[in-house]
Amino acid sequence: MVVGSKDIEKWIRQVVAKTHKASGAAICPYAKRALADRKIQIAVAKVDVLDQIDQCCDLFDCFNLDIVILYFNRKISEKQLAMLCRVGHDKNKEFAVLYDHPKNKGKHKGVSFSYGKAPLIMIQKLDKLKKAQGQLRNSGYYECWGLDPNSEMFY
Repeated sequence: MVVGSKDIEKWIRQVVAKTHKASGAAICPYAKRALADRKIQIAVAKVDVLDQIDQCCDLFDCFNLDIVILYFNRKISEKQLAMLCRVGHDKNKEFAVLYDHPKNKGKHKGVSFSYGKAPLIMIQKLDKLKKAQGQLRNSGYYECWGLDPNSEMFY
């Protein structure tokens, strides 16, 4: 399936930023504001995605971004995607480089956190992400979703 940035933006609005009845919370309580403030950049992943990750990291401050999402219109295994994120983070230590793969079928309280239509790489400034995670820890966010805030899935 070929997807585009508008598809991903729609998913963010309708799933990620939406308050879900089962938990009383949005998957990401910051997503709605980031969209409204145009602090999200969504782009197709290039062939040399590691160079692209480096370039994206260089642009965060210039464009005052909260997150960059790169999506793949080609097949890539979850193992390859995880390796790209590890290498991308190792080269850019001040950034979290996370992935979502369509094979991620995990649900929390009946809500899938995964995009499911295409592999994604999400890049965020690590200090800002850690600050947001701290705020969410203190708000009861992780408990309402039934998540362990100390899980290895969080930076």
